[in-house]
Amino acid sequence: MPSFVIASTTAYAEDNLPSASFTAAQAQRGHDQYRRNCLDCHGENLDDGEFGGAPLRGNSFRSKWFDSNADFLFDYMQAAMPPDRPGTLSDATYADILAYVLSRNNVAAGSAELPSNFDALAELMIRQ
Repeated sequence: MPSFVIASTTAYAEDNLPSASFTAAQAQRGHDQYRRNCLDCHGENLDDGEFGGAPLRGNSFRSKWFDSNADFLFDYMQAAMPPDRPGTLSDATYADILAYVLSRNNVAAGSAELPSNFDALAELMIRQ
């Protein structure tokens, strides 16, 4: 019974977190960095890469990453991407690329940039 109460409290707290936000300028910077660092594996359309990278848009992506804290995806990106040199991009570059990916998943740009700070990202949810 106590684990149910804890899980309910956690789910309630996450539901009340604000949605991840980014600016159009940040998504554009992310597009530029995506082309340099991600295009070969994930492709021009984010789901058609030459080397078979996982889709970064569409139902598959949304079902895996939406309704989760933004720090989960950011952490994964830093730990695993690019596959030949994970963790080599700056935190700001990872945040910009994430902003671009979210923009391609119909998340609307806002007035605040997506932070590159892990703790700040933990307080944001990925959702439309």
